[in-house]
Amino acid sequence: MTNLGHRVLRAVSISVLAASSFACEAEDPEVKNPIGTGGNGGADVVTCDANEGVADMSGAMCAPLSDDYTPRDSASANDTWPACISDGNEYVRFDQNISSIARVNAFIQIGEILGFGGLKAPTPQEFLDARVIYSQEQGIESRVARREDEHYPPAPKLCRDMTPDELAQYPDRCVGPVRIRPILNLAFEEGIKGNQPVINAARIEAALLWFLYASIYKEATTAAMNVLDTDSMWAKYTAGEPRENPMGLAKYIQARSQEAHDRIWDGLLAVRCWRDLDNPSGVSMDPVMHERARAQLDRALIRGMALILRQRVQVIECEPAWETVEILGGVLMREAQVRDPAQAAIFIEEVSKRRPDPVDKERLIGAIDALFPCP
Repeated sequence: MTNLGHRVLRAVSISVLAASSFACEAEDPEVKNPIGTGGNGGADVVTCDANEGVADMSGAMCAPLSDDYTPRDSASANDTWPACISDGNEYVRFDQNISSIARVNAFIQIGEILGFGGLKAPTPQEFLDARVIYSQEQGIESRVARREDEHYPPAPKLCRDMTPDELAQYPDRCVGPVRIRPILNLAFEEGIKGNQPVINAARIEAALLWFLYASIYKEATTAAMNVLDTDSMWAKYTAGEPRENPMGLAKYIQARSQEAHDRIWDGLLAVRCWRDLDNPSGVSMDPVMHERARAQLDRALIRGMALILRQRVQVIECEPAWETVEILGGVLMREAQVRDPAQAAIFIEEVSKRRPDPVDKERLIGAIDALFPCP
């Protein structure tokens, strides 16, 4: 079992799965440690703003690594990368028609309807409207159902081809169907029933942010086989918009750190640069350059996700913020354990607490800063 297989974070493992999780299939795999007892037992009115105090948290400037791609520095003239299509500091699409843009726009729409950040108490009809958008043909739901986390070793076959019993054996790799989808299904169902609307909207927000992060890394990985996945990677972060107009996940991260946002963009362009240099009409043949680009992108993405978490920790008394801490805290556990086991132990102890009241905010923020200091 992986380290994350032992975690106790309730938001990552849910025992009650929505009935629609596997339409026309057998019963879902059981996942332990249910969510649903956060904060003061669930709010049905707006009492706080989970985005209160959002400000740039870039902190001390972090220099790029020696082998990073740096298109903002003299059009990449001062880095170790060969000249490539990304040197103009703009993303050049392989295909003008990128379906992932519609899925990110759907995320934005859902956020507006449900008032992500605790901006409103959505009505049952609004949850229903949001679920219609989520479940559109070839929309977000279709990708959540098959999303794999490429940080983990491959399973014997694709998660999308597994039975529920098989999926249960690979909960970290099969992150979409086993971990993310149950949160979304249950939150939509409860919201439609009128139960804890603010809390369930927050769970949907955090789960979809998790999905976007996992998807960007997945596309950066599978771009080795399919060049069009490079476009999907870029779109999942940007919604097809330029660096200066952040939307979707990019908007969350840029609001908390311009530096992290810019470094993510540099990473996206690094992946595009690699794919330009590495057999752009077929299968990649340079795994070393691929890993350089992918690692640069993931390092920046992890910093961005950590800053979303950090800001929500600062207002952890706000129940929507607490839901983010529960869910995104679990997302970052794997990387924390890889980077610094001692600081990871502090991080995991704090984000695994069952309520926000006993969380030592300063201790947790200190661990986040120590573990994820630079993009």
